[in-house]
Formats: sequence, structure tokens, C-alpha cells
Amino acid sequence: MGYRSRGFIELEDLRREGFVPPRDVVEGKVVAVSECIEEIPCNVCQSLCPVKAIRVEGLRGRPKVDWARCTGCGICVGGCPGQAMFLVGRDGDGYLVGLPYEFLPRPKKGDVVELLNRRGEPVGRGEVLRVFDINKTLVVLVRVSGDLIWEVRSIRVK
Repeated sequence: MGYRSRGFIELEDLRREGFVPPRDVVEGKVVAVSECIEEIPCNVCQSLCPVKAIRVEGLRGRPKVDWARCTGCGICVGGCPGQAMFLVGRDGDGYLVGLPYEFLPRPKKGDVVELLNRRGEPVGRGEVLRVFDINKTLVVLVRVSGDLIWEVRSIRVK
């Protein structure tokens, strides 16, 4: 069953499409990852990237991140209208995921939130490290265990 039938994408779909950076990249720094698999006329992420690390080829191309250039700033995460951009990687002694968030209540630094996978299922709890907004969309950076960087794609604030 493909992601169109399921209604959500799985990590194996992303690997098959070349959207997952090599392990040494995410072990070395935080980078943007695109989960934008639809071929739609959009290039907001490319336009917003301050270091030109995202390229969209053609009118309906999929975003490709140059992980060597990416600084993990998160501007693409907040700017993507499809909420299909995320941050993943090692940050100091741990790992983090950066994700878009447009719900209430707003999380704040230090909150412990429920971590949700692509299906919306709880997979653990994590500490909010930083919150900032890009064009009214919050970008939330949460501490996660290393085995969850490819699972966590949303949070629930209680």
C-alpha cells in the first residue's frame, strides 16, 4: 500500500525517494529534511533558504536539500505551506526534531510535550528546546532520543 492510500508517508517511502540524509550527516549536525513528495507547483522553501541549500527543479519538482550547505536554521520549516519540512539531527549531547506547529496552546521552552509519529500516535515525551515563528507558523525544536528522529513529526501540548 502506498502513501496515497494510507494517507501518510512512511520512512521507507522517504528513503526510496532519496529524502533521507546519510547517517553521518545527522550525527554531525541538524539539517532540514523535506517530506514533500507531491509534485506540485511550489518553491517557497527554495525561495526562503538563506544559504541556497534547497533546490526545486522545474515547475512541479520536489525540493532537494543540499545537506552540506544546510545550516539547520529552520526557516523552511515555518515557511512551507504544506508543513512538509522538518529539522533532524544531533545537537550537542542529544538529538532534536524541528517541526511546524499551528495549534493552541502554544508550546514554550522547557515544556515537556507528547511526541507523535506520522500517524498521530504517541511515541514518547520530549522537552521543548526553542520556539520561534515564521509567518505565523511556529517552529518547535524538541529534544528526542536518537531512535525517534525519523518518527516524531508532531507534538501534543497539554
